[in-house]
Amino acid sequence: LSPQPEHTALILGTGGASRAVAYVLDKYGISYRFVSRKAGANTQLLYSDLEQLPFESIRWIFNATPVGTYPDVDVCPDLPYHKIHAAQLVYDLVYNPAETLLLQRARAQGATVKNGLEMLHLQAEAAWAVWQKKINGTDLPFSLTNSSRI
Repeated sequence: LSPQPEHTALILGTGGASRAVAYVLDKYGISYRFVSRKAGANTQLLYSDLEQLPFESIRWIFNATPVGTYPDVDVCPDLPYHKIHAAQLVYDLVYNPAETLLLQRARAQGATVKNGLEMLHLQAEAAWAVWQKKINGTDLPFSLTNSSRI
């Protein structure tokens, strides 16, 4: 990710996964807007607003919703796909199926696409490292004997 002031990201969804994406974008200094199907506290845009939004400055679209996850593989977020372009990365946190309908449609518009499988692997490796430290007796930031702190 290489931020430029005129480039922004869209984060589809307003739940925990979307907040994790926002955390990383904040660390990189990338501006973003949350998109949801209904108005809410974190919602900055509704899907119905996207048709009027200029997509030229949007460089990243992150799907942090379960839309398109197996077995509902024939659905995708309600985006104006004709506005997706080759300068964009469309990252779907979904990893099953490997290529969601969102990724298929974005690829057809020339966008670079990526699914969430690598992220899942990285999370598993991080969790394994934590458990290995527990098994090997390394000090952790919490006590294993005090279950109220876990």
